[in-house]
This record gives sequence, C-alpha cells and structure tokens, in this order.
Amino acid sequence: MEKLRRVAPTSLSVLLLGESGTGKGVLAREIHRLSPRREAPFVQVNSAALAESVLESELFGHEKGAFTGAASQRQGRFELADGGTLFLDEIGEISPSFQAKLLRVLQEREFERVGGTTTIRVDVRIIAATNCGLEAAVAAGRFRSDLYFRLNTVPIRLPPLRERRDDIPAFAARALEQFNRDSERQLTFSPSATAVMRGCSFPGNIRELENCVRRTAILARRPIIRASDFACRGEGCTTQQMIRSAALHAATSSARRPAGAGREPLSQSADSEPRNRPALGRKPGRHRVVDADRLVDALRKVGWSQAKAGRLLGVTSRQVRYALKRHGIKIQKT
Repeated sequence: MEKLRRVAPTSLSVLLLGESGTGKGVLAREIHRLSPRREAPFVQVNSAALAESVLESELFGHEKGAFTGAASQRQGRFELADGGTLFLDEIGEISPSFQAKLLRVLQEREFERVGGTTTIRVDVRIIAATNCGLEAAVAAGRFRSDLYFRLNTVPIRLPPLRERRDDIPAFAARALEQFNRDSERQLTFSPSATAVMRGCSFPGNIRELENCVRRTAILARRPIIRASDFACRGEGCTTQQMIRSAALHAATSSARRPAGAGREPLSQSADSEPRNRPALGRKPGRHRVVDADRLVDALRKVGWSQAKAGRLLGVTSRQVRYALKRHGIKIQKT
C-alpha cells in the first residue's frame, strides 16, 4: 500500500502481478482514485475475454463500414479513457501480433481506428495486470520483451491469501458485513469460525473466501457462525475435494512412472513439501514438513488430537506442535 501511494500521483505505468482473486482490479481502481486523474474516466478491458479482432476494435475503435456489422463509427477504450486511466486486465493473454500494435500505442500515444486513416492522440495512464509469469513468457518468446519493459515501469506484487493469513479475519468480516447489509441479517463469527478460515489456504484467494463466507452465512442457523457451520466441517468443501483429487492424481501419476524416472534427490530441504502424503504407520521422518492445510485436515479427522494427527501424517507430536506454531493454528476444543 505504501508503494501504491507513492506511485499513484505519477503517470507511470503500473504492472500488477498476482494470482487470480488477489484484488488486482481493486488496487487498479485505488491507484486511479489517488491520482490527479481521479475525475477522469477509469476504463477496464479484460484482454483474455476478447478475440484479437474484437480486442482491436474495443481498444482502438472503428470507422463505419470497417468490417461486417460496423454500422457506425465507434470510439475505442483508449479514446474513452483519454485524460484518465486504462486498466488492461490479463495482459499476458494477448497474441504476439497484437502485442506489436499495443506497443506502438504505448510508445507514441497515438493510433488509428480500425478502417480509419486519421491519427488520434490520447493522454492515458496504463495499468496492466496478469496472473501468469510474464518473465517466463518473455524467455519463451510468447511475450515481447520491449512491451514487457514498457508495462513493467512499476511492478506491484499482490501476495496470495495463503501468504497473508493474518488478513483473513479482516477480509472475512468485510464479506460478512456486506452479506448482512444485502440480506438484512446480523451474523457474526465465533473465534472457532475465524480459526477455521485462518487454517484454509484459499487457492481462489479473496474471491474464494468471499464465496465461502456467503455460502456459510446463508446456511447458518444461528446468529453466531461456528466452526461446524462450514462445509469443510460437514458435507465437505468443494475446494478441498478438488485439491485432494489433484493430489491423488499427482500421486497416481508418480506411481506409474518407470523406476528412476523423475526421481527426487535424496536430500530434501526443510522448506520443501513432500510429494506424496505419507502412509499410515510410516516411520516419522526427522525433517518432514507439514503444510497448514494437511495439518488442519488431519486434526479435524482425529478430533484435534495432536498425537493422533501425527500418526496420521507420519510425523512426531513434536513436529505437529512446531507446525501449529509456525502456521499460527490454534487448537480447537471439541
């Protein structure tokens, strides 16, 4: 946020990096709100949702008769955002041929409408966002390096929710507050409910957290939401089921490999994760690391008994206590 406040008053291009659902669109609007352009338009384009031919018309506009269906002249998003901010979401999805057209506009601040010959000049601030690694795309030749450096004047990375678990209660409270306003209810979270949410990695990030809160709030029977009200404590959380299915598929694929193929090195760092879930009764490894989701899942299955959870995971009780402390997970009373 400090970096955002420093860059907002300028006209520099900003590249927002982060997984889907981390709030890149929210931050783009905040940059615009804090800038001298706040009274001018904020225009957003989802680059991944449009075909290349449609995207060109959307951004640059078109003249009457430029193509079939162009019954009248149409201004593009660059013209509509003149004096303000243009937010190009999912910029990593545009084709190499369109990247060249976009680069020219960013360099010269001028373009022609599709089917037109008149050069149009605009004053637009560019904020771009992507959930893919543009550096790898540049290295692989899928994304132009000159366009990347033009967009990447000021990069801002939004960490996934699993790296900022202390923020989960605040995001959850905001989502529940919005739900209460929309449904005219007065629900609150119990400490145990907050602990359940803090223990989830939310691979869909804030968007998934908001959905989890709304789904739980709709089905809650009491004004205070408890841990038992969450789907992961009852019939099952669809996200967790999806994660387990992916892990099972990965484990099955690994088991089908020929002997020695893709074998992991014998030494494993303390920060790396074991590829497969240890079998019951396996001798605990000295340096085995337990991730938060597996730990909470195991604890729930055994009634939050640390010793039983350790046996289920193939680690010692001491390692369980260390993992609880490291991930900030509080033992729930059953």
